Amino acid sequence: MIPPLGESWPLPPSNAIGLSEGGVSAWDLLLSAERAALAIPKPAAKYQDKVVAVRLIAWFLKDFWENNQTTAYQRLLLEILSCNRVTAAPGHPAELEQRHTKVFTLGLDLRNHLLRVFYSRTDRTPSAHASRPSYDQHRASILKSMAEVDDSEGRTHKQAKDDALFRDGYKCVMTGFYDKVTLMKVPELHVKSVAEDVSSVETQVAHLFSESAQSVSLLPFSLGCWIDDHIYAASAMAILKMFGLDGVVERLLGKRVNNLWNVMTMCVSLHKDFDQFLFWFEAVPGEEHTYNVVARHPETFFRQVPKPPRRVKFTIDPQALRDCADQDIPSHLLKLPDQQLMAMRAACARVAAMSGAADQLRLIMEDRDDAQTLADSNTTIYLVDSILRTLPVGA
Repeated sequence: MIPPLGESWPLPPSNAIGLSEGGVSAWDLLLSAERAALAIPKPAAKYQDKVVAVRLIAWFLKDFWENNQTTAYQRLLLEILSCNRVTAAPGHPAELEQRHTKVFTLGLDLRNHLLRVFYSRTDRTPSAHASRPSYDQHRASILKSMAEVDDSEGRTHKQAKDDALFRDGYKCVMTGFYDKVTLMKVPELHVKSVAEDVSSVETQVAHLFSESAQSVSLLPFSLGCWIDDHIYAASAMAILKMFGLDGVVERLLGKRVNNLWNVMTMCVSLHKDFDQFLFWFEAVPGEEHTYNVVARHPETFFRQVPKPPRRVKFTIDPQALRDCADQDIPSHLLKLPDQQLMAMRAACARVAAMSGAADQLRLIMEDRDDAQTLADSNTTIYLVDSILRTLPVGA
């Protein structure tokens, strides 16, 4: 069960979670660390970094166990149990404190790097200033570009947008509404939308693995200090590998993050919600590329305009398949969103909600953007401290 916005779930006792024997032992350590984090006076911890850190680890462990993510579960379990290895002598008062410190560090690393590769800010908008080609010319141009793309090198953001639109039938995968900018550029498609009586919306290209994960310039927590992009990328990739996504990692480096299996067409309002973990996709067993839409606050999410569906089936547009066949372009280039990445993103979204990490990230960004907040010296101190906790060691 997902907690309401602004809340997180405290950890239940270890005899109520149903984990493996090693998992129960790890849970006891996490419960101890949670008690220590909760004992910190709130005025000294506005963003509750340590509470979030502990709960993030715990709910990831439970989520991996319940969803049969064996590799991820075992690797995270080893990381948690390694927190018991400290320099203080057994029984010394510093022993437990050192264990807690290592737990807090592990949790913050997960927040800063694993969540970061899936959580981002939506701020790119499309441009309507372009020539008005015919529908055939428009499709032919995209096909030519697609055929020239080397997946090992990747795409630019614009290529990802164009190719995803082509694959998705120039529609938002959530609402089925046409892309407004394309209709403005391609008269024949506008006529088609009118004949089908389908509305249009402004769309963007949404990423499963965040495009900003490899670029510090897009990091929402930046304080203006110089940090090597490669440090961030390496840290994020290391976390993914820890959870058994070794093969996926190699396919995400550089511009390969814009390849079709990592992107989809989505209207602007839903893209923003998607990037901030306000909804996610959970696979429907036995139905390929079919997902239930799970919302953090379903009472409002499913009543917004445009109205989101409760279930989505990702498909390749039939016209796109025909065009590929006509041009002898392999249809496998039109890859649908990767199911393994979808599953990991869903896990991150669930755990970010359960632990309070998603609300914490939004609060940090809101405070950072709010010029009035900076007049409050105490809030500024808390903000800077929490931002610094998102930076890699040695930055």
